Amino acid sequence: MKRIALFLLVFGTSSAYAGELWEIVSTSAGQDGTPISNTQTKCLSRNSVDATHMMDELGNCKFDRKSGNDAAMTFAMTCKIQGMPAELNSMKVAGDARLNGDKFDMRYTITTGGSKSLAGGDFKMTGSMNARKVGLCTEQ
Repeated sequence: MKRIALFLLVFGTSSAYAGELWEIVSTSAGQDGTPISNTQTKCLSRNSVDATHMMDELGNCKFDRKSGNDAAMTFAMTCKIQGMPAELNSMKVAGDARLNGDKFDMRYTITTGGSKSLAGGDFKMTGSMNARKVGLCTEQ
């Protein structure tokens, strides 16, 4: 009887979690050097912590190039943003990232534009992101 109760408790508990809760602190600097800082919490599926998921607020991000592994990687990706003018609807992101257990660190450069019609040409922004797992998410 104890085994059945324990099984139901474990089974019921594991199905109630949608993923892992991460606290993400990002700091960026635009072309004028003004720092922009942001802290957020985000629920990510287990084993899905990578640059595309950490930066999904930029749009639908897909890797163009990725070398290394989760512990240490370099990458380039394109993030598509719906509803933006054609010259601004995608961003290129390049950088490096490291996942070490419950901690994720990344440095990146975001480039958008690329059209000669944009005053000043490309817009570039550099930044870093530090994230740590703070718990489990419950289904809403």
